[in-house]
Amino acid sequence: MKTEYMQEALVLAARGRGFTSPNPMVGAVVVKDGRIVGRGWHQGAGLAHAEVEAIEDAGEAARGGEIYVTLEPCNHYGRTPPCFKRSYISCVAWARLLNSRDASSRKWLRRRGISSLRSRRGGT
Repeated sequence: MKTEYMQEALVLAARGRGFTSPNPMVGAVVVKDGRIVGRGWHQGAGLAHAEVEAIEDAGEAARGGEIYVTLEPCNHYGRTPPCFKRSYISCVAWARLLNSRDASSRKWLRRRGISSLRSRRGGT
């Protein structure tokens, strides 16, 4: 994992301080060919999550890229649709996460032939 990409995602997450409650602060960057092509952070409850913001910022450059996210993308419907599936459908060849615990997300990927979900904690 490139620590500078995750560090940038953490800096972006901090922009949400005081605005995201009850949701956590989350940042994300989309990387392709060794450079950041999209950035995003969760700006407030009920608004798009960081992954969606970063993918939209990257546009077509996101396709085939990697996404670095400070919190595992959600895989459920709430005020917004699941960003996990949006990340997969939109672009992501690799998802690099600070923490990867959601078994349903990992299963969803594996059913589609992707076993590249990695975390700083070393999980797959």
